[in-house]
Amino acid sequence: MKSTDEIIHQVFNAESVAVVGASADPSKYGYMTLDCIIKGGFRGRIYPVNPKTPEILGIKAYASLETLPETPDVAVILVPVTVVPHVLRDAGKKGIPTAVITTAGYREVGRADLQDELSAIATEENIRIIGPNIEGFIYMPNRLNAQFFPVLKNSGPLATISQSGSLTNGLAEWADRDGLGISACINLGNQADICEADFMEYLARDPHTRAMALYLEGVKDGRRFLSALQRVAPEKPVVILKAGRSSAGLKSVASHTASLAGGHELFSAACRQFGAFPVNDLATLYDYGKLLATLPVPKGNRLLVISSSGGIGVLAADEAESAGIALPDLPDGFVKEVESLNLSPLGSVANPMDLAAIWAEEFYEAACLADKYDVADVILINFGDPIRDGGETLIKLSKKIKAGIAVAYMGGSEDELRDRPRLNQAGIPVFSTPERAVRAIGAAMAFGKFSRTHSADLLPLPRVPENRDDTPSLIPEPEAVALLKTYNIDYPAHCFVKTVDDACTAADRIGYPLVLKVVSPDVPHKSDAGGVQVNLESEEDLRHAYTAIEQDVSAHLPEADIQGCLVCSQAAPGLELIVGAVTDPVFGPSVIVGMGGIYTEVLSDVSQRVAPVSLEEARNMIRELKGYPLLAGARGAAALDIDGLAHLITRVSDIVLDHPGITELDLNPVRIYQDRVTVLDARILDARLLKSK
Repeated sequence: MKSTDEIIHQVFNAESVAVVGASADPSKYGYMTLDCIIKGGFRGRIYPVNPKTPEILGIKAYASLETLPETPDVAVILVPVTVVPHVLRDAGKKGIPTAVITTAGYREVGRADLQDELSAIATEENIRIIGPNIEGFIYMPNRLNAQFFPVLKNSGPLATISQSGSLTNGLAEWADRDGLGISACINLGNQADICEADFMEYLARDPHTRAMALYLEGVKDGRRFLSALQRVAPEKPVVILKAGRSSAGLKSVASHTASLAGGHELFSAACRQFGAFPVNDLATLYDYGKLLATLPVPKGNRLLVISSSGGIGVLAADEAESAGIALPDLPDGFVKEVESLNLSPLGSVANPMDLAAIWAEEFYEAACLADKYDVADVILINFGDPIRDGGETLIKLSKKIKAGIAVAYMGGSEDELRDRPRLNQAGIPVFSTPERAVRAIGAAMAFGKFSRTHSADLLPLPRVPENRDDTPSLIPEPEAVALLKTYNIDYPAHCFVKTVDDACTAADRIGYPLVLKVVSPDVPHKSDAGGVQVNLESEEDLRHAYTAIEQDVSAHLPEADIQGCLVCSQAAPGLELIVGAVTDPVFGPSVIVGMGGIYTEVLSDVSQRVAPVSLEEARNMIRELKGYPLLAGARGAAALDIDGLAHLITRVSDIVLDHPGITELDLNPVRIYQDRVTVLDARILDARLLKSK
């Protein structure tokens, strides 16, 4: 049996294609698809299948797949939903390895039964499925335009993968019009079988593809998707636009492709965690994809901006500072040699450089000197005016210097219109504004850093069993604390007691001041039910607090089973955080850290990752917090135990992976000091598997 990778290779590099549902009616998709395959320049054999006509678009048509003179490499199916099962069976019996099903009307409209029928037939007939509910695919190295439209002219280094047919076409046409071109254009649809992760892993090994741009509304299998990213992203850049950030967007996603959409913040964090670039709009998806597919991987984050006028350079410099890109000072030797070129006295030899020039040769000379002095890893050329011979000169420059080149071209009139596609085609990315160029350059620099620093022995991403229990239970805090202790997580001295007298005995051993907390599987939020008393300084305080807890909890939750109380040593004041974990419906166990108190509620200051979380990734999470300066020692204050906090995050990650029954784990508050980190309260839901470990 062929692997999925081999199946995709055979589809993309097909030597023969059957078009089932081909039509002579120009208004039909069967006509449009056949027409695109022909006009796209496919050099293989084409077999239109239609029982009602002997010829379509000058090519002999066949009544059925059974009557074809050979077994084609792939069948593109464009027949009504009621006919697809019959055609799929015929394809399987013919021995066709893959069916590309464009037909809609399945899970995306609530007919999961019809899609399940296709999957069952595919398994029975040993045939793979791309789709259904797609427009098709394009693989330009084989000149195979197997979708309704468009017919593309330019083959290039960018691959697009999209769950939306319209966006598939739009991205491909942008690249085609720009002269950049694409390698592959893939519409995912409902992903009944072959999915986004399969295509990513194939394209990672495709010599014609240098970067991938994905539009996703959800992923078929979250852990499978992340495993693919973990393998692909360090070697080949992946940019992802995830739809469904808003509540309205999520409803649209559910009705459009019936994909399971995970939380947007976690999706973005997971992408960054595994080396991909999450973006928030289509223009940025294309900008990043274009630059990452063309610019050589930068070795550092130094940028030199050379402009034809001052304003456009200042905009680039502002954006670079916002993006954390270095604009290095120019060495004296470089400045002196540039000044010896007798450039315009209206210019400025700084970074950004203002040449006040409209002659391409001046940009060439300045950039060559910059390369001689190793001023930058990337040079941004800002053409804010028509630059005669600009395109030709920059193509010559790119072959001479070591630094990468990107161009912001605006106000260039006919020179710009002529040069844009020439430059893109030559591998020099062109942007409409300096800000867009700088943001994309920043992505390339981030990719370079990730590629250099990521570890080949990253933590494995284990599969996790599905949690099928719909009624998670609360683990009493003494058991939760006992679990924390097995992972070397600090918790104040404590004792579980069932009577007030036992509480007083425990207090004498632990020492005042104390905190008293109710223990009950029916009280998930103790403070809300009056189940916590603090600042207990004496036995009298303790006895009064014990009685108050019993009365208050019973008043709030009359049915609650009060098992006793937890007597705890009261921790010294300190900065508070939250550390926890939840089971995401898409990605499984995920871990969060956030600033506590008002910092979380008012600022939503939280960072999250998919488990497992390495120690370095935990440190990255902490650095992402808006409140990080408070931890690092703001305004002369002593730094707190950031390393201890990072270890706590990794241990929480270990807990939820070791115990898949846990659906929610809250350590809140966590108090951090200069020399330690202490958990002051632990709440765990549904730890069914704890006793089996």
